[in-house]
Amino acid sequence: MRYAFNVLRIFAALLCLTLFLSPLEVYATQDIAVEAEGQAPIINGDKARARDEAKRQAYRDALEKGIGAYVEGITEMKDFQVVRDKVFSQSQGLVTDFKVISETVEDGDVFILKASCKVSVKKLDGVLGPIVIDALGNPRVMVVVDENIGGERPFLSTVEGETLRLFEKAGYLLVDPEQAKRLNQREYELARDSGDMGRLQELAKHFDADVLIYGRAQALPTSEQRAEGIKLFAVLSQLQLKAILTQTAYVVGTEKFEHKDKGTSVQGPAVKGLTVCAHQASLALVHKVAYSLVSGSAGGVPGRTVKLRISEVSFGDARKIKGALEESRGVTAVYQRAYNNRKLELDVNTEGDAEELAIRLDELGVEITGLTANTVEGVLTKE
Repeated sequence: MRYAFNVLRIFAALLCLTLFLSPLEVYATQDIAVEAEGQAPIINGDKARARDEAKRQAYRDALEKGIGAYVEGITEMKDFQVVRDKVFSQSQGLVTDFKVISETVEDGDVFILKASCKVSVKKLDGVLGPIVIDALGNPRVMVVVDENIGGERPFLSTVEGETLRLFEKAGYLLVDPEQAKRLNQREYELARDSGDMGRLQELAKHFDADVLIYGRAQALPTSEQRAEGIKLFAVLSQLQLKAILTQTAYVVGTEKFEHKDKGTSVQGPAVKGLTVCAHQASLALVHKVAYSLVSGSAGGVPGRTVKLRISEVSFGDARKIKGALEESRGVTAVYQRAYNNRKLELDVNTEGDAEELAIRLDELGVEITGLTANTVEGVLTKE
């Protein structure tokens, strides 16, 4: 009787977990099973060549169905056609199981192959995440962390550094935390220390960040002991990291991790533990942020971000270019990342594209020397 009751409790718990998990989280626990079909003409009686081509088409069909199921589990994806094509270009290894169900020849000249397949969610996420970020125009992320070790605030935040590293590696543009502190130190510290959502949202808006990553972290000694005359500290590191969409204050996700370690001081195991926690939390959020930025109930980034790099610019010209771009049609925000040695770097959020910005810069006297989907490079030739 007790065994049956426990089984029912476990079943109920699993049912509740399934109901409360998002479709993305459910998918993350399993691969996607699909049935695929490929067809190819038999030319000059070469059935072997036709079979190989039909098999390639079946792989593509499996991947397309897997992507469709996965995207449906997330939300309707912005620029889905572009995203899908880019995934196909990197499709190797995404279909992890391919079992032929049937092979037939129709009308004597068409080879048809049907297969039962599995698409790897883990591998698909690894490919799809960066592609989505790129399709969104490299949204800008700001990281703010309230961190203390042994009750004191460290000079440099371990969590902040590791989080910035992973988001930059994923392809996001970042707000320079040191610049943010210098330009608006009082508001930065008030928002960081209070954790007030309104203050955090306004801080992120001030620096034109699309996403704010906010964390609270602490590392505290839990015990002390001596071993062969050496004092050892047991340190517990804890972190809560959440991702917030700036425009809507929508919380994309919250991750909590803790890590225990020992050392001859509090500092060593604390830094190690916070690094581990930050790594795990950031990895959990980095693609979730991208998926939440696509058009959907969470609200997305209006337009895309294009990075501009212009050389031979005086300080006065830098202000004029920034002001002119802010007034340009379709431009929603211009963020000055850096000005150094007559080189100006701007991030421009626009509903248009890089080519339109290049045309506008040409009108402002900038000779365009490089152009990609997300970057424009040039030299100012007019004084």
